[in-house]
Amino acid sequence: MNTSDAGTLKADSPQRKRGLSPIALITISGFLCGCSHLSPLHSNTTCNPTNSITLGTGYQLAFIEFGEQGSYQDASQLQNAIGLIKRTSKPLVITYVHGWHNNAGSADVGRFSEWLSELSQTQLIRNSGFHLVGVYLGWRGELTTAPIVRQLTFYSRKAAAERLASNFDCYDAIAAISEAARKFHQGDRQYTVLIGHSFGGLVVERSVAHAINAEMHGHASTDRSLPADLILMVNPASDSILARQMIAALYARNTASTRPFLVSLTSTTDTATGIAFPLGTSIAASTKAFNDVPVPGSPKMESERRFYTSTPGHNQFLINHETEKLTKTIKAPNGLNAIQTNLSHNLTGDVFTLDGVNGRLELWQVKRISDVDVPYWDVKVDPSIIKNHGDIWNPRARAMMAGIFRMTNPMLNRQVKPKANLQQPPDFSKMKSLQH
Repeated sequence: MNTSDAGTLKADSPQRKRGLSPIALITISGFLCGCSHLSPLHSNTTCNPTNSITLGTGYQLAFIEFGEQGSYQDASQLQNAIGLIKRTSKPLVITYVHGWHNNAGSADVGRFSEWLSELSQTQLIRNSGFHLVGVYLGWRGELTTAPIVRQLTFYSRKAAAERLASNFDCYDAIAAISEAARKFHQGDRQYTVLIGHSFGGLVVERSVAHAINAEMHGHASTDRSLPADLILMVNPASDSILARQMIAALYARNTASTRPFLVSLTSTTDTATGIAFPLGTSIAASTKAFNDVPVPGSPKMESERRFYTSTPGHNQFLINHETEKLTKTIKAPNGLNAIQTNLSHNLTGDVFTLDGVNGRLELWQVKRISDVDVPYWDVKVDPSIIKNHGDIWNPRARAMMAGIFRMTNPMLNRQVKPKANLQQPPDFSKMKSLQH
């Protein structure tokens, strides 16, 4: 999504003035689904069997595309991605699932690629010998570029993302990518990162939930159960029912004082998830029944409707961290910019830097603001870092993500907190106390 695409429906917008019914919206979006192109944008052919792999400055990028029902559009794309990871020494694999208003041919590809290139040029990456491999998981997040009409695709694109998340192929690709890095490079340094934006955050969250459950119950090895070493969701456009359930499960297993493996970042001025999402889901909520459920770490019971109609980053019951600007600034060490500093220097106390004025670096902290201390960070992000729904690749946002990468990486940070033991039995007394 372009940085100007907030994805909101203004109260006085033309479509609301006309009073379009949900049936009309579904009809329009269904028509667009049928008219838009169904073929993969990076097909491999006999003449060009590696068309799904591109070479950039300091990185290589693999595309894997999925159709309207969440199926592989070209299974050879997965084969090429796995082969690329296997033959790359010391791979740093960053897998990205895009969101609404994007696909495997949109401008989001270029912005993701720029970040990969920037990371590859940092001192840390060069000195460590890591080689950047990006994997772009593409789906039909954009049906039309027509103004106003493209906003009417909310329901159909949310449904498409839910199919992608619930069916087999997308999670298979995510798992196969991490397996290729971990199993083939066991004796070598490797690291995997999984990022989801917007509806892509929905896909990532559901993928992670199954993996967490498998580890909790001993169905998977503790060092390989999660689909990546670090999972980031940026302005995720998912309801917060699953987030509440995961946070509650982690809280009951006494995972305090451990490093996060899942970090959700939401701008306070993201109106797509803060306004449009509640409006859109409230219509669907009118046909559903909701129980009262416990709020993690609190004796309160709340209607599950509060979680169905809000995203994790806008749910006051779940937000457990926020970005806070510190009063102190520092001189950029050796002239390094913020992203280079964040990757090269171990700043203490979950602190990261952002580029300031006159060659100075601003100091920011990811500060815990809740008594619920779990390895799922639900972070409220200052709008000076991410200003709207699509503004996730600006230099300040990229620097923050690099800082979180360093904070949580035991290969880079000697002061990193220990990994959570998810196989601890749940504290049922704590769980019972939440319900009274």
